[in-house]
Amino acid sequence: METSFIIFIVVLLFILAISDLIVGVSNDAVNFLNSAIGSKVAPYKVIILTAIAGIILGSLFSSGIMEIARKGIFHPQFFTFDKILIVFLAVMLTDIVLLDIFNTLGLPTSTTVSIVFELLGAALMAGLLITIDQNGVISDAFKFINFESTGSIVSGIFLSIIIAFTAGIVIHYFTRLAFTFQYAKNLNKYGSIYAGLGLTSIVYFLLIKGLKGTTLLSSETKSFIDEHTIILLIALFFINFLISFILQKFWKVNPLRVVVLAGTFSLAMAFAGNDLVNFIGVPITGFLAYENWSASGVAPESLYQDYLASSDVIVPNYMLLIAGIVMALTIWLSAKAKKVTETEVNLGRQDEGEERFRPNEVSRNIVTTSMRIGNFFNLLVPTRFRNRYNVSFEKSKLKKATKTQEFPAFDLVRASSNLIIASILIAWATSLKLPLSTTYVSFMVAMGSSLADKAWGRDSAVYRVAGVMSVIGGWFITAFIAFSVAGIFALILYKGGMIGTIILVLVVLVYIIFSHVSFNKKEKRAKENKNKLLDLDESDMDILMKNQLKTSRIITDIQQAYSQIFTGLKSSDKKKLKEALKTVKDLEDYANKMRNKNIKLIRNLQTEDRKPIEVLIYSPDLVQDLLQSLVQISEDSLSYVKNLHNPPTESFILTAKEMEGKMHLLFDQITQALNEPDTASLKEISEVRNEVRKFINNFLDEQIIDIQKNNLGVKQSVFQTAIFLQSRDIQAVLMRIAKIYFK
Repeated sequence: METSFIIFIVVLLFILAISDLIVGVSNDAVNFLNSAIGSKVAPYKVIILTAIAGIILGSLFSSGIMEIARKGIFHPQFFTFDKILIVFLAVMLTDIVLLDIFNTLGLPTSTTVSIVFELLGAALMAGLLITIDQNGVISDAFKFINFESTGSIVSGIFLSIIIAFTAGIVIHYFTRLAFTFQYAKNLNKYGSIYAGLGLTSIVYFLLIKGLKGTTLLSSETKSFIDEHTIILLIALFFINFLISFILQKFWKVNPLRVVVLAGTFSLAMAFAGNDLVNFIGVPITGFLAYENWSASGVAPESLYQDYLASSDVIVPNYMLLIAGIVMALTIWLSAKAKKVTETEVNLGRQDEGEERFRPNEVSRNIVTTSMRIGNFFNLLVPTRFRNRYNVSFEKSKLKKATKTQEFPAFDLVRASSNLIIASILIAWATSLKLPLSTTYVSFMVAMGSSLADKAWGRDSAVYRVAGVMSVIGGWFITAFIAFSVAGIFALILYKGGMIGTIILVLVVLVYIIFSHVSFNKKEKRAKENKNKLLDLDESDMDILMKNQLKTSRIITDIQQAYSQIFTGLKSSDKKKLKEALKTVKDLEDYANKMRNKNIKLIRNLQTEDRKPIEVLIYSPDLVQDLLQSLVQISEDSLSYVKNLHNPPTESFILTAKEMEGKMHLLFDQITQALNEPDTASLKEISEVRNEVRKFINNFLDEQIIDIQKNNLGVKQSVFQTAIFLQSRDIQAVLMRIAKIYFK
């Protein structure tokens, strides 16, 4: 391996370290942001700035190079310098691709698990190839792997899933029993005590987990903390209790808000102090190995890495600070970080609404079994205790007449509970030197507390269980994919040399660029749809008028999509037809959200007038009817063109164009009436509708004759007839929309 190529790999490792920080932090942001964001403890910018402060401070207190990057997964003394660089490069390329995929999907995964199995896959592949080159037996390749350490790390990580979920259920259950959902009245009784305990556990978490192994604290200071932990915790409790009591008593500050913000800060700090090395541990180890090789004067293929196996390697503090700044900027700017956080908040939210994950047979069976077990235990619980339990978990019944803003996904009791439980578990495991994943602990605690809060009711349980299963399944898939892809990449780098390395790097680069462009387009469409739902909510119009204008807008979008289909069909343009189908699918998603939002509005209406209630129920249903017909037209048109059937006849194209023009007049009449209801005339709309209906019926009569006389192909006949039949359904639904608003 030439010196210039070695320098290229080392520089590339640093570039990949920055990229890995960006994609990795986007995923791990969920660990310390979900509780604060889900409870809306403070404005979004305040939450982010709190996390950023924790990240930058935590990066300065980092524990240095993680052992797994150096010798936790493999035995470096069996690798020469050139081979260890191949292992590290394969790991970093895999990590960027893998984490970016999970970020794009909006699923939290563990950077610890990914780095462990990437190192395992790449090192095992390199070990196999080295063994083959040396004409050894295959079993000799296993000497490269540290199986004892790997087994301990993996088992500890996956055991944390069960422990965290169980702790989340049990501890939060009793917390909720004490505070109830109307926790304001119990806050004066228990608030300061609970805040004192919570803040103390969080500080303990920082002392044990966040500052573990830092180079900025002297060994005497760390020894003092270890020897006087109990005394420090008692003193901290009384100090935190006193501060919380004073803030609550004299400044009317909710102590739970302090706990949540402090917990967010501490988790962010501990994340940066420890998990930072998941992203930069491998590149820094590679750089230090390079420095050792440069000073040795030995050829890279002859220098075995005894240095990595024995030396106490520490990361320079300036590198940690730079990494902390990159992480902070990522949290502030990354749209994918928000996407991952939304998934966990959505799965744990208290109210009903749109469910992101679809239920499956396994989730249904789990829910059914759980209900049966719950019913059995209900028979064993005394009636008095059961009644107390039900009262404690009763939600507020207060309703606002036309309140439309977004409420928190869950309250401050659960948010603080999530942070305290996660802090205690991570600190406890770290003090016992047990490996775990902060992602797994944070996520499973959040899911356990949401279950304890009865957030998974009859109407949402199968969806939430399916979502949790998807995330957990993704974790196991992470391990398999990380192991396999890292091994394949190591093979390409080992056998491909410089050319193989350049090609692989370019492929990864193209993928990352494509992923970000695609993600930004998707998020832009989602934001536009969200804005359509929210932009009228802050106005002074009544609910009925807001709904009317939203219906008008989506009908305008349907009209444009209708034209787009006919434009693509006229020229047999598959690209335009695909775009049209995508537009219609987005409109379907928007219509579903509009329907869910209307149901929530109806719950809060305090009126005896059934007119607005009927409109809120029927209007989105009719819009969905429009979209079902449009989806059918779009899918039929795309399928017809893609399958290379006989193109529609010239006479059909001309007739379809004429029908499109008449349909546009009807669309315009409807949207104008919805936008300007004072000038609306059902009679005029009816006349335009009758003209359209008459035209379509005449065509269908002629089509029957044409099929009989001209022997049109079956596919062609079915397609042409379906276009007009679906268009007839659309005009009928448009008329029904006009009637519910104006009759």
